[in-house]
Amino acid sequence: MTSILPFDELNKFKLTVRERYGTERLRKDDTEGLYDIIDMMLDLFLLSYAMGNRVTNENLGADASGKAWTPTAQDAETVINRKIKDKTWRDRVREHFENGGTAEDLIRIAETESHRDANESAVQTATKAGAKTKTWTTMMDEKVRDQHSYLEGMTVSINEDFYTYDGDHASAPGLFALPENNINCRCELVFN
Repeated sequence: MTSILPFDELNKFKLTVRERYGTERLRKDDTEGLYDIIDMMLDLFLLSYAMGNRVTNENLGADASGKAWTPTAQDAETVINRKIKDKTWRDRVREHFENGGTAEDLIRIAETESHRDANESAVQTATKAGAKTKTWTTMMDEKVRDQHSYLEGMTVSINEDFYTYDGDHASAPGLFALPENNINCRCELVFN
């Protein structure tokens, strides 16, 4: 599967955040900065969601067959605002501002959430397009964590979750119950 993250927009976000905050700690009273970051992230996440839909429709040939699925605004909102361990991405961004996080913390949230949004959109699209299975693929390099290496090449029904050896589970990369299994994930799915 072709990568479905909007790299140009993600790189622009990284550059903007690094220019704005450098190595300084985020300030609790930087309300304008917090709202600017939230707006930029929301734009990025909407684009990630849309790209997950578009690329999956293309990969499955759904556009050519006329079976392409177009999500509603509610579909996108549900995915983008999904809670992981009882926190939305906005909650995590606010925490980093309140606790003096760094620009790199914000970038990690943006990368992780963009990846999750794109993958969840891909699963929705593949399901609507009639895919029957999904296969977990990793980058197969030294950065892949053990829990994800364990899933490499595993195929399950489109509606099933993938289970790691530590008991965590996810319907797609970025959707694990434990946040630590989502952070910096680069895995993708292939649908059939």
